[in-house]
Amino acid sequence: MKQAENLKGCQGARGGLFYPGNDAEKILGEQYDETFYATSCAYLLRRFGPSRRGCDPYKDLVQYILTTSMEGVFLLVTPCCSVGTSFGYYLSPKIYKVTMDAMFESRKSKSNVDETKCPCRGPVIKALCDAIIELKKPVYVRDWYFNIVGRVRDEELQYDEEKEETVGTVEYSELAGYGITPDYFDKFKEDK
Repeated sequence: MKQAENLKGCQGARGGLFYPGNDAEKILGEQYDETFYATSCAYLLRRFGPSRRGCDPYKDLVQYILTTSMEGVFLLVTPCCSVGTSFGYYLSPKIYKVTMDAMFESRKSKSNVDETKCPCRGPVIKALCDAIIELKKPVYVRDWYFNIVGRVRDEELQYDEEKEETVGTVEYSELAGYGITPDYFDKFKEDK
């Protein structure tokens, strides 16, 4: 899993035919909402480096679009105060068209979109859920391990005695920890 690089023509949302936020609440739990904003920002920065997507000066600090196991399906993570509102998706033009056609057809016939009407629905949901589960893998800062929802205690970690290493964790980004000097941002300021 890494930050997506080419999203040309991709479209997405936080809801619609897929609701990754609802799946994230089931996978990650709602009990983390009190600290989720800060923890998720720190985790994403540590694991993936600085966000390649711009933020919204009005409401969003960062936005990450991450690859999944399915080509053309991307997990959108925009940390918010709630787990459920922090997740969305992007789809390649081809997958997006198939899913939208199925959704519009189901509205006409007043029926639900199932696997027979949209064969890629199940695989897309699985890819998004697998990506959310992947975010539970801990990364470390100094001697502390944490994942997208918070600290992972030492007793929760798996240790391979033979190799003498912690397993089931992920490496931090080589870009994590590097600051950006203020003069870089000066070019974005409006002349006054």
